[in-house]
Amino acid sequence: MSLRYAILGYLSSGSGSGYDLVQQLDGGLGWFWAASHSQIYPELRRLESQGLIAGTSTTVGERLEKRIYSLTDQGADELRAWTSKAPEYRPNRDPERLQLIFADDNGPDAIRRHLEAHLEHFRGRRAQVAEMRDRILSGGNSRVQQRLDAKSEAGRELTLLLRDLAYGGDMQRADAEIAWATDALARLDRLAHAEGTARADAE
Repeated sequence: MSLRYAILGYLSSGSGSGYDLVQQLDGGLGWFWAASHSQIYPELRRLESQGLIAGTSTTVGERLEKRIYSLTDQGADELRAWTSKAPEYRPNRDPERLQLIFADDNGPDAIRRHLEAHLEHFRGRRAQVAEMRDRILSGGNSRVQQRLDAKSEAGRELTLLLRDLAYGGDMQRADAEIAWATDALARLDRLAHAEGTARADAE
């Protein structure tokens, strides 16, 4: 359901094509809502048929037709109504934790590899999100700048604050996972050491 609002939100900064939206969902917005190309284009057609966005066709080069979409007043009203609601949370599905729970027959080395992979994933995610946040706050994101150009000084401050909160919150989540995986590795090593010492004493 949130793909429709990601699209409406994207178009609230200005018009864009399906390709532009794909690029955005592969980049900045993709940290918070991922979607495949096969989902995006049908949703654009649905939103257009519902009157929430309007599309116009232009020709690029000699033959290529490109459809440019813009947000309608009805679409802007729907986006405002959705962003005014209390947050919605999906049922929890965490394959990493589920794998970990049932990894007790795999041995310490396999569990260590699992935790190290988790640690590296969130280190990488944090670095990428931090880079995106810094680019936005320093004026290096053209789409955000387009949004800022249409706002008052107070409006610009709020726009940047909300992006700082969103990306900063994701960085803090990554920090928590990094700290958890680091502690988990230390605890696993302590357990393996204690078991090794117990075996040596028994011999």
